[in-house]
Amino acid sequence: MILMISLLGLGAALLLLIAGYLLGAREGNKARESLRLLNRGFAKEIVQLRIKVATPKDNKDNNETLRAALQEILSPLVTRERLSYEMSRLESGAGQQRNLASVLDQMADKGNFSSVLLSDAQGWRIAASTATTDPERLGATASLLLLLADRIARDGSPAPLSLMLYDTGNTTTLCRLFSVNNQRMTLTVVANGSELTPAAIDPALVKLNAMLISSES
Repeated sequence: MILMISLLGLGAALLLLIAGYLLGAREGNKARESLRLLNRGFAKEIVQLRIKVATPKDNKDNNETLRAALQEILSPLVTRERLSYEMSRLESGAGQQRNLASVLDQMADKGNFSSVLLSDAQGWRIAASTATTDPERLGATASLLLLLADRIARDGSPAPLSLMLYDTGNTTTLCRLFSVNNQRMTLTVVANGSELTPAAIDPALVKLNAMLISSES
């Protein structure tokens, strides 16, 4: 009897142990499955974070800011190169005086100049663009700038090739000095703003020199 009771108790204990093991195994499987799902979620989030890090909004904003800054810095250079290119592509028409006026009109149009004047050493007008205002005053200014250039070069210093004036009205006057067959001349342009450079209209001298030499021959 005692043996029977002992066997029954041992069997019950074994069944209880097996049931606990099975229950633990099932719970372990559930826990492992939960961990797998959690890891998958973490993996997706990591991938999304990597994508964000590769192309963050801040970087895009920084790139746009840098691009805008570079454009602002390079814009004057691009403008000067464009002006130099346009000044080298001037075309002449028929008739000497008409040729000069046509070329100066093209300069005014391509360079966005309000006035373009070709004058002699005394400031007398040789030719002017159609829209040039007050050519006498502009010629007098060119003559004064020519005298100033002579004074600068009087002591053997390098002679100025061009002189510029920038006034309170945000207007720039550029006077380019040159000679044709030992006759001194000035090519003067007026533009709004301060983007002109001393050599801005130099390419136009090639056409003007050729035309002036042809007229004297």
